[in-house]
Amino acid sequence: MDAKTPEEKIKAIQDFLSSVPKHKGTENLVYWAKRRLSELREEAEKQRRKTKGGGFSFFIEKEGAGQVLVLGKEELKNPLVRNLTNVKQDPKDYPVPAMCYFEDSPIQLVNPPQIILDSRMIVSKLLGLARNSNSILMVLEDVDEFYRMKDFLENNNIILGKPKGKVIIERFRSSKEGLRVVQLGRLVGTTEDEIKNYMREFGIKSAVIKIMGEVTLDDVEKSLFEAITFKPVVIASVKPFTVQGIPVVPINDVGRLKMELFNSLDVIRVYTKEPMEEPTTDPLFMKRGSTVYDVAQKLHSQLSENFKYARVWGRSARFPGQRVGEDHVLEDKDIVEIHVK
Repeated sequence: MDAKTPEEKIKAIQDFLSSVPKHKGTENLVYWAKRRLSELREEAEKQRRKTKGGGFSFFIEKEGAGQVLVLGKEELKNPLVRNLTNVKQDPKDYPVPAMCYFEDSPIQLVNPPQIILDSRMIVSKLLGLARNSNSILMVLEDVDEFYRMKDFLENNNIILGKPKGKVIIERFRSSKEGLRVVQLGRLVGTTEDEIKNYMREFGIKSAVIKIMGEVTLDDVEKSLFEAITFKPVVIASVKPFTVQGIPVVPINDVGRLKMELFNSLDVIRVYTKEPMEEPTTDPLFMKRGSTVYDVAQKLHSQLSENFKYARVWGRSARFPGQRVGEDHVLEDKDIVEIHVK
């Protein structure tokens, strides 16, 4: 989880394979880890070649509220991206990132070049972009195109839509934090103690495990290793059609499209303030379900370590300036004032 570069990820997976508990419940994880190790070695080699002046990279660093991958035919998606952003360039040999705005929230659109599905290298790059993105914008002519694209992604373990439950695991470098389970949903067929014991089996002794929706122990396992990736989808369509659970927006309705893209990122905007001062105008973007503690930690590690209490204004507060503890769950556009010891 802490690894950033392919080399760091390779070492992390090698360490995992050397220490993974040997029982039937870990067979799928071992299979995934070996496959992912092979992919990362290939990626690391390509990056080395690129550093020497050869090859190319499709990786785009995330910016703004989140990253959205744009898929579809070039004659449809390129004009739409130009309408949504201030970037006029169409992609040639590499993805073109650009920002569109919903209110005060920049959303990064990544528009890849024409994808040739018969090329294994290009397909691998496309799947990497899809896994790295926070959501996907499909620009389509009709519903048949959607199902063709859906089959392609799901055959590669990228599942469209949202799962019944979601688990967010945030690890701490310091072991003194211990393991905490924050239930924003409900556990099915397991308990908090079982989840903590499971985490300890993999050497994780300090983390917050957030439970959203209906979550099983298998969901916790998947969230640890991301064997399957769920991606929210927004469709911009030329012809009207419906798909259960996925917003379908007319391709020329730019205003609604920006709103749906922001909603698909599943983030909230949090504004911070100092005592007796006005709140900031630039929001922090936090995952939905984030707590005051998460905000403190994102701002500075010392704020979370010396946290005393916070005051909150907005939807999550019972009254303006409510005094709350670190586990208080925030809502979109809340204002937070953190006090330390």
